[in-house]
Amino acid sequence: MIADSALVVPEDNIPALVIPQENTPAVVFPEDNTPTLIIPQENTPAVVFPQGYTPALVFPQGSTPTHILYPTRFYVLGIFSFLAFNQSAFWLTFSPVSPSTQIYYNIPSSTVDLLLNWGPIIFIPCLPLVYLLLNKRNGLRRAVIVLAIGGLVSTALRVIPSIVTSPSSPRFKDISLPFLHAGQIINAACGPIVMAPVSQLSCLWFGPSERTRATTLAIMTNIFGSTVSFLINPAIVSRPSNLPNLLYFHLALAFIAAVITLIYFPAQPPTPPSVAAELLMQEGKQSSNSGFTDFMKGLRACMSNLSFVLLSTAGGIMNGTFAVWAGLFSVILYPEYSETQAGWFGFFSSLAGIIGALCLGVLADTPRFRRRLKMLILISFIGCFLSVLWFQLSVRSIFYHAPILGSTQFTIGLSLSLAGLFQGAVSPLIYEGLAEIMYPLPESLSASILVQWNNIACVSLLFIASKQYILINLLVLIVIAISIIMIIFARIIYRRQDEEEQKKNKTIIGMEMDRNVSTIESHP
Repeated sequence: MIADSALVVPEDNIPALVIPQENTPAVVFPEDNTPTLIIPQENTPAVVFPQGYTPALVFPQGSTPTHILYPTRFYVLGIFSFLAFNQSAFWLTFSPVSPSTQIYYNIPSSTVDLLLNWGPIIFIPCLPLVYLLLNKRNGLRRAVIVLAIGGLVSTALRVIPSIVTSPSSPRFKDISLPFLHAGQIINAACGPIVMAPVSQLSCLWFGPSERTRATTLAIMTNIFGSTVSFLINPAIVSRPSNLPNLLYFHLALAFIAAVITLIYFPAQPPTPPSVAAELLMQEGKQSSNSGFTDFMKGLRACMSNLSFVLLSTAGGIMNGTFAVWAGLFSVILYPEYSETQAGWFGFFSSLAGIIGALCLGVLADTPRFRRRLKMLILISFIGCFLSVLWFQLSVRSIFYHAPILGSTQFTIGLSLSLAGLFQGAVSPLIYEGLAEIMYPLPESLSASILVQWNNIACVSLLFIASKQYILINLLVLIVIAISIIMIIFARIIYRRQDEEEQKKNKTIIGMEMDRNVSTIESHP
């Protein structure tokens, strides 16, 4: 027996609306053809499906199907963005001031490179663990607390050598290195917590019309942390003896972020802001191993799709190689350009990448280019290749000791900015392309695989190129060229857009209705 009213789906899959005779709902179609069902206040509908159908959402009698957006969502996003900014800035502590780091700690450039490369090395095994943590009850809050405490511990470890000893001590190097490596490793373990849950956070706290902007902001603040490091680090470390000042500054940032997070970071909103958020909150109450099982099934499905493998590999190895290359500008350009100049070059390259991502992302959302992702990706890859080639010919390389093309600060800065612009522009397009190919699998799965490829590329550079500052330019060119070939053979199938268009074009509420206004009456 159905109380008051019910939406019944018979065997022929055509829903019929059954309402008591004295309460007849009106179904109105506005100009955009979106149906609106108006029901008397006393009759709250319940959704009933026959055997074989699973309801997505059921409102029992007396409930109100409303979704509320809470102002707290901006606080949550702000705290997460602050932590993401810090994690990236802590990771890139030493590379922008590599010569000063070598002098202060009396270490070779290879050790400075290792401090940087702990990021991708530790990221790879930690990503599955973070995935499991996020799928536990209150997983997002737990992960963010781990991120805040991890950042505080990592920065505290790095300042201990400067407190207990001094650079004049003969054992200063031996004492400092274990603390530096431990700090960088702990910060690297927090990397997956920064990159994996951005989609989950935006879905859990923001409405459907805000999710993309929330996700973009969370991602861009992480990139902006490394971008600002190219300027702040050389400015603070004007000479090697000032390096501890940078470490204390990072400790202060980590302390502030940790205190705010521990004081208040809610696990989830009081009520879900959307249907997808409600399902996510319901799944979060189930602490089982099904999340890992589903992850492995989705992983096998992704890796068995040739187009997904080509596109994710191309984007992953290109972005990973580019990230390591950008972190070595101060070494590549030394001694022709100072650390401060190299910092400015890296800053403008990263800033151009952020601008490119925002601009081309907006362009790809327009109806004209919505189904031309492959064309936009190819143009961006080719533009990046030409920009890196220009830079390669303007500096020393493994084949020649003097640059083939004359260079100035302007030409070096322009070539690196263009390379960053095209590299940054292609990133959101690859994310969208992978999501289209693997729909209806969750976007977080394809994004996790792409990020994993990024870090595998970074780790590979550590072992393949023992002298990165000599080989890195050539490796970047080779990687981009191979990526272009992969993109050419990849095929982007717009499954998600097709599904959305099909749902948009369907109009089923009981029986055939007029395009503008119709009224349905049902008798018991």
